Amino acid sequence: MIIALEGLPGAGKTTTAKLLAERPGDVSYLHERSAEHPFLEAFYSDIERYKLETELCFVLLHYHQYRDIAPTDTVVLDYSPIKDMVFADLNLSGEDHSLFEAVYQRTSGSLPLPDVAVFLDLELDLVLDRIARRGRAYESGIDPEYLRALGAAYEHRVAELGRRVERVGVASNHEPERVAAAVAAAVWGT
Repeated sequence: MIIALEGLPGAGKTTTAKLLAERPGDVSYLHERSAEHPFLEAFYSDIERYKLETELCFVLLHYHQYRDIAPTDTVVLDYSPIKDMVFADLNLSGEDHSLFEAVYQRTSGSLPLPDVAVFLDLELDLVLDRIARRGRAYESGIDPEYLRALGAAYEHRVAELGRRVERVGVASNHEPERVAAAVAAAVWGT
């Protein structure tokens, strides 16, 4: 079983995925390898200039990681492969989008969707606060309008995030353990 967590930056995907993997049972955690991305910092400093390279690199990183999941494993991921199409829809157009979509269809698009995807739903103010608190330099100047547009891009494709898609609302007073419990209930009914 593959469980994917999705949401805006700062939604708590990684924290929640780690907590789910710590629960009793044989669930492993597979972390998105964004630290290996050579263009990510440049992308946030100049989105227009680095958008194609960034999106193509992400789709290849995600594909190589996702395709190696054994069908018998129960894995929780802090991303869904369709995330790449969400960002491409937002950042690319014309020939760049067509090129990206062709690469996506031959890579991640050829793999099965996660069995369950959970979208962590937060208000934009909370997302901005969490981004500021985690202190990643490349995210420090992120435009709230970009995040708003990213939220709309996710809404356009939310039904494609997995074979079954659940939404979990997250408020500022929700501790990580509470969010993980809500996600577990959405996934397993526990």
